[in-house]
Formats: sequence, C-alpha cells, structure tokens
Amino acid sequence: MKVSIKDSLQKLKEQFATRSTRAGSYSFFVTVIVLAILVTVNFALSFFPDSYTQKDLTANQLYSLSSQSKVLLGTLEDDITIYWIVTTGNEDEYLERLLHNYEDYSSHVTVEQVDPDLNPDFTNSYTSETIYNNSLIVECGDRYRYISYEDVYETSGYSYYSSYTNDSKFAGESLITSAISYCTTEELPVIHILEGHGEAAMTSSFEEALERDNIETETLSLLSYESVPEEVECILINAPSTDISETERDMLTAFLDNGGRVLIISGTAEGDELTNLNSVMEYYGISVKEGVVIEENMENYVFGSPVLLMPEMNSSDITNPLIEDNYHVIVPVAKALDVSGAADDVDVTSLLESSEDSFIKEEGYGITTYEKEAGDTEGPLTLAALVTKDLDDDRQMQLVWIASSEMLSDVYNSYSSDANEDFVLNALEMMSEKDNSISVRSKSLSYEYLTISTSDATYIQVLTMVLIPAAYLIVGIVVVVRRKRR
Repeated sequence: MKVSIKDSLQKLKEQFATRSTRAGSYSFFVTVIVLAILVTVNFALSFFPDSYTQKDLTANQLYSLSSQSKVLLGTLEDDITIYWIVTTGNEDEYLERLLHNYEDYSSHVTVEQVDPDLNPDFTNSYTSETIYNNSLIVECGDRYRYISYEDVYETSGYSYYSSYTNDSKFAGESLITSAISYCTTEELPVIHILEGHGEAAMTSSFEEALERDNIETETLSLLSYESVPEEVECILINAPSTDISETERDMLTAFLDNGGRVLIISGTAEGDELTNLNSVMEYYGISVKEGVVIEENMENYVFGSPVLLMPEMNSSDITNPLIEDNYHVIVPVAKALDVSGAADDVDVTSLLESSEDSFIKEEGYGITTYEKEAGDTEGPLTLAALVTKDLDDDRQMQLVWIASSEMLSDVYNSYSSDANEDFVLNALEMMSEKDNSISVRSKSLSYEYLTISTSDATYIQVLTMVLIPAAYLIVGIVVVVRRKRR
C-alpha cells in the first residue's frame, strides 16, 4: 500500500483538528509555559536573601533573629566581619542559616568562611585555644571575640528530689549578638563583687550570662581600703555567710550616699545573723525581718512547697521585661523586708511580693510546721525591693535587696526558665546605666519549663486524671444504653 507524503500530512492535520487533540495540545503548551515560569521564578529567587525565601518553622525560631539582635544590627555604623572557621562539608546547619540571616539583615555584616586545613595559621593572631570546626571570630576594627563551637550548644542537667532533667540549648544567636555588641562598645560596665565574708560563688551559668551581656566583673575586698575606691560604681554582694564589719557597713552607706549602687542577695540562712549587713537597709528605714516566709496561697508557690515562692512582680525597669514575656521568678527560702518605715527622702519600689495569705515564721530553718500560728507576721510581704534617692548633679543612689540567698541557684534558675538570672541581670543593667543592653536568650532544642503554681498543677492533674476520663466514661455509657434501647 502506497502512502504519499501529502496523504500523511492531511491525516495528521485532521487529527489535530479534533476537539480532544486541540485540548490536549493546549494543555501541553500551558504546562510548558507554567514550568518555564516556575523555573524562571526559582532561578530569580536564588538571588534573594534566605530571610525572604525561607520560613523558620522551628518551635523556638532557631534560625530567626530576635528583635534585640535586629535592633542592634539596625544601629550598626561600623563594618563587622564574622570568620566562620570550618572545613568544607562540615558546616553546622543551624549556624549556616543563622549566619546568613545576620548577613542578609545588615549590609555592615560580612561572613567569611575560613577552612583551617587550607589556612591553619589564620586563628593564631586571635586565640591560643583549641579551634573546633564551626567556631567563629567576630571582628570590628581592633576589637574581636572568639566563639568556640563548644559554647554554641549548651547542655545542662539538674536534679530535684528523685527527678533528673537534661536540657540542651542552641546559644548561637546569643553569642554572636553579644560579640557584635562587645566589638562595637568602647567602654564596658564593671560590677565589683564583694568578697571576704563567705559569699556564695557565682554559678558558671550566671558568669556566662554576665559575659554575654558584656558586663565585666572584678572582686573587691573592703578590708584593704579606708573607703570604697573611686573607680567602683556598682557592688554586688551575693549570699554572704558571715557578717560584714561595722567599718565596712559605714563604707557602704557612705558609698551609697555619694550616689553608689549596691545589689545585695541575702535571705534566710543557717549561719549567724547578719546584723551589720542588715543595717545597711535599715539606714534608709527599711528593716530585714528574721525568719522565713511561708506561702499559703497555692497560686504563689511551686512544687508543693510553701517556702518555694512564686511571687507577684510589680512594675519597674527590672521586672517589666519579665512581666511582658510572662515569666515568673522562683524565690526559695526567703526573708521579708518591711518597707513601711522607709525614710521620707527615698523612693521604695516593692519588686516582688508574696500574697495576703503568706506569713513569717521567725524560727527560720528551725520551723516545725507550715501552719499559721498566733504571732506570725501576716502578708503581703516584700521579698525584693529597690531603694533610690535623687542627689545633686543628676546622680542617684540605688540599692536593691533580694531576700533569698538561693536566688541564683542553678536548680531554681533552671525551673524558672532563667527568669531568676534575668531578674538579677536586669537590676545590674539598670545600676550600671547600660542603656543598650543586649541579652538574647539561648534557644532550647528540647523544651522550656512552664512555671506554674501548685494550684494550677493540681487543677491540671484533676482535669486530666479525673474529669476527662469521667466524661469519656459517661459518654460511653450513654451511647451503649441508647443502642440497647433501639
């Protein structure tokens, strides 16, 4: 059978003339056009910053910059270089995304990847520490800070009675933002930590928090001086176990009268009474009540223990950041401050308060009952107070007293989701007049504690263990009865 070219073309033309063929051809061309558009759009988007093309869906926004970091980056005037020390193929995913966000957000930030295998001497002029893959060096002019990869991930464990908790956090943004702030700040505030009275050592967690907040620390022994040295602006006294001398007391009050700032952490203890230290507060008409505060309102204590207080926070520069973010501090085994007799020339702010159902047991650690008895001083009770006094030349005396020696304890700070540390840091920032405070929280890779009162915990237990199962049981019985009646 002979088939001419003309016949073949005619047959093909007739096939394309049918409705189904035309529809199929139309769909084919539309598909090709759509694919071409998608390829073009994807190619174009590859030139956009990651922050515009990628969505951070992680629970704790691991890849995203916090508002504090954005504020700092938005005010940069000097160029920042972040050297990322990592061998090719071993880049940390979290760090890579985070570094891209810094670079995308500010034109003053440049990230340079340095392969230590190809350039082994690069870090010698910055640090003598062991260099790990994914470590960072943040540099601005002649100032720099080395960030070891070992510090980027924090792992901590805490035990409370029979339970043990392990928590892992990603501190990348916290460390990088702190380093940028450090490199762009000419003078850092210095906090002098009093020693010589068995003061509690600073926890490693709090020391790291101070460093990230770019607050430097130095020790101070008043026994070596006739008066507080002129260069001292702020003194921290952390849970002393023995009293200061009368001479030291007079030095501290003179320091305060001259516009000094003092933060005292001191509460119920098993040792001697701190008469001279307490008299620093009494100098301004505020007395430190001996004993331990007991809380009867289940909304204001945690873990079923009436001495582990979760007080109300009153508005102030110290507490407002915590109030706004719905955090609660935990104040364990606390004394109380009587602010009712404060001197007329000072302003007193009660920062933390127990409820009206609280009271004081004067026996302190020797208490034998949590029950309220005749003679117990009733609440509400002040657990932390800020005392200020305006002086000449726009100077202001500031004294903060936190009436719990365990305020910075690792275990209670952990269960408050670092709110205890933040409370103390906020006070130190205010006292050191640190206007551009940058304190970015590490981001949990597992979970963050939900601090709830004992009454709320009891309600949740009843709801989940009694009410909900009972409701399901009742519904099941009703369904079965109805089916049998049909």
